[in-house]
Amino acid sequence: MFSDGIYKRLFIPYVVTLLFSAGMAWWMGSQLFSETLEKRLHEQLLHAAETLARRDFPHTSGIVEQLSHLIRADLSLIGTDGMIDFTTFQGERGDLQTIITGLLADHPNLLNSEYRHRVDLRRADYLLVMRPIETRGNRNISYVAALSNLSDIRATSHRMAWWLGLGVISGLLLVAWVGHRTSRSITLPIGELAEMAEKIAAGQRQTSVTIHRRDEIGHLAAALNTMAGRLQEYEKTVAEQSRMATLGEMTARIAHEIRNPLTAIKMQLQLLKETSGKEDLGVLQTLLDEVGRLELIVSGTLQHRLPAKPTKTTIDVNLLIEEIIHLTRLQFEHQHIQLEMAPDRSLPPLSADRDMLRQILLNLLLNAKDELPDGGKIFLSTGLETGSHSLWIAVDDSGPGIPPERQVTLFDQPSSDKPGGFGLGLRLCRELAELHGGQIRVEKSKLGGARFFLSLPLQDTTA
Repeated sequence: MFSDGIYKRLFIPYVVTLLFSAGMAWWMGSQLFSETLEKRLHEQLLHAAETLARRDFPHTSGIVEQLSHLIRADLSLIGTDGMIDFTTFQGERGDLQTIITGLLADHPNLLNSEYRHRVDLRRADYLLVMRPIETRGNRNISYVAALSNLSDIRATSHRMAWWLGLGVISGLLLVAWVGHRTSRSITLPIGELAEMAEKIAAGQRQTSVTIHRRDEIGHLAAALNTMAGRLQEYEKTVAEQSRMATLGEMTARIAHEIRNPLTAIKMQLQLLKETSGKEDLGVLQTLLDEVGRLELIVSGTLQHRLPAKPTKTTIDVNLLIEEIIHLTRLQFEHQHIQLEMAPDRSLPPLSADRDMLRQILLNLLLNAKDELPDGGKIFLSTGLETGSHSLWIAVDDSGPGIPPERQVTLFDQPSSDKPGGFGLGLRLCRELAELHGGQIRVEKSKLGGARFFLSLPLQDTTA
């Protein structure tokens, strides 16, 4: 199905983008939450260290222990020699002393500012904040250190990341489901339209599609249904016109075939009447009357072939040709004939009988098709004649062409080398063109076959 390909092109990039965006949102949210907790812990430790570092704060062990219990962090007092004087840290005091000694050695200017550092104690991450005491009320104490384990923050961050991930996955599934439904709402109707188009191309003109939507796809479905109905009507019209043209041509052929023998019979009867006796005159006159009646029937049949006075309307010639090509394209494609058109878009409107002009063009196209039983190319073009107030329509084909000696009488006598070939149809084309004050001629085409050149005046010259 066509919809499967479109569905993949719509849904897969959508899901990939959604997964990437959701993953980035989860990672950034988790990192932001962890950094926020760590920042708040740092601010808490810094506030505690600043409080202890105030010159009026009593640096007694009892007060330090109470403050440590209150902020849930370990506090340490460091002497002037860099050794820990007092600490609430419950771990190995030597490990903490080693870290503090190293920090004091690496940062000799620590007396002038606070210092923040991550340290590893007992295989756990700690956040350490050291600050010098402002005024040494106790001359033995030089620094205050606040220490807090980061494991609680990490555990909280992990729990938050887990819940955030669960929310992201739930939202991702919901959005993916919505995307799936949205994609299917687009691709399934398109698949139905494509299937209908295939049926129409295969010749099933009575097919239709039912899509109850008011968006562009609904409009497309309605337009496709309308096109299928009109195409069916057009094909019926073309078939009827072709049937009537064939019937008229057959009638004219029969009439022509009958009139010549009737003329000979009439002449022989007249000669026989002049040389016969009186007793045979009645019979011969009866025969002559019957022959005369047959001549009237034949003449009436031929007169019905003559076109009536044209009913002129304003016509867009290029649009009319495009309509005819649209109607006949499938027939030509079935015969492997390529139809091309090069219209002159600057053509002004033409005052002509639309049905008659359509009949001329249809006859020319069908005649060209008959010359291409094994396929080929038909090229239609339009333009304005230089130095005159006329437009022209040319029909070129890549067939075997028409010999020059036959071109002279092609439009005068209803003759043909094969059934259904050039004959009365071309004669009728000339008569219809002359009713509009125009003319039609044939010449050699650049495609190798015949070129029929129809010229029609833009102004009414038949009034």
